[in-house]
Amino acid sequence: MGRDIVTSQIASLMEARLGTLQEAGDGGTKIVGYLPGGYVPEELIYASGAIPLCLSHGGDARLAEEALSLVPTVICPFARAQIGETLLRTNPLYQKLDLAVVPCTCQHLKQVGDVWEYYEQVAIFKLGVPYDSKDDYEIDYFRNRLQELKRILERLTGNAITDEKLREAISIYNRLRGLLKTLSLTRRDPVPGISTLDFVRLSHVSMYADPVMTCYALEAVIGDLPMPESALARRPRVMLMGPALAYGDHEILKMIAAGGADVVVEEVFEGVRDYWHEVDGDGDPLDVLARSYLLDKRPAAFMRGATSRRIDRAIELIEDFDVHGVVWYQLLCCEMYDEESYLFEKVLRERGIPMLMIESDYQNMDVGPVRTRLEAFVEIIEG
Repeated sequence: MGRDIVTSQIASLMEARLGTLQEAGDGGTKIVGYLPGGYVPEELIYASGAIPLCLSHGGDARLAEEALSLVPTVICPFARAQIGETLLRTNPLYQKLDLAVVPCTCQHLKQVGDVWEYYEQVAIFKLGVPYDSKDDYEIDYFRNRLQELKRILERLTGNAITDEKLREAISIYNRLRGLLKTLSLTRRDPVPGISTLDFVRLSHVSMYADPVMTCYALEAVIGDLPMPESALARRPRVMLMGPALAYGDHEILKMIAAGGADVVVEEVFEGVRDYWHEVDGDGDPLDVLARSYLLDKRPAAFMRGATSRRIDRAIELIEDFDVHGVVWYQLLCCEMYDEESYLFEKVLRERGIPMLMIESDYQNMDVGPVRTRLEAFVEIIEG
């Protein structure tokens, strides 16, 4: 498949969203931003009549450096980029927020919320996320925080979030996640029908664009996929892992492709939509959301007892997508994933799967040493 349809669909979706944001500011519709990581249910924001925006831009060293006037270098570049966006005031997606929801997951994202709150750049709601999920009281706590978010959204928009509206929103986002999953699974073919760069770009735009329009766009892309090609043209297959892959942070994907390999699946916590789980269950929709977002989906590295589940999930993806090697894309100062990478490398090595660690601070990566290491890694997995 050529990139024309992906590029045109993305351009159309973003143009429509920017127009909607302009109209929203003039017409009174509220705009609610939230930080990524998969713990803020978009369904709640959508059901309130507000416009949800997942604030996930990054990859630009200028953004991360701009935040150094307010936070130290030990804050990861992705978190600093979120602060930099609000300081530079050049990105319209960050400029008209009526509320920002900050999930209290890692200390870096929490710091973003603290800075925004201190400088009164936007109204903040901090969504507490338990670091454990094996007991009922943790589910109850998370459900109560979602209940409070629901109350604040209703007060902000003046709209009641009924069970019917919530179920409709859940259905829309399940459809969106399902289409992304369908598209992702085509990369299991010997020669993927869509590049991971194009897939990630579609995933990124789904965090900002209208979800219904995004579903139509994804259906158009899926309908334009070519028939699977012969395996004779097969290239080494790589899985990308790490803490975050921000909107615009595409250099690592381009470099792997230029080095002679194809990224065929990604296991990334922040910045890429979690399309593997579906919100499902009977009864109170808020209970269903709480359980789905805290229990049913893949756990993050900060969750207690999550390491075994995360390793099992990684191995499952490696087998399902016939992965030959893993590139771990590590943002500097993201300590939880940095610590986890050593154990992953050991487990993968025992299974004969090579892993390469690439560190990034959003500085120019396409330089000799990094490029050379990637090329050498591709040669290893080719052999």
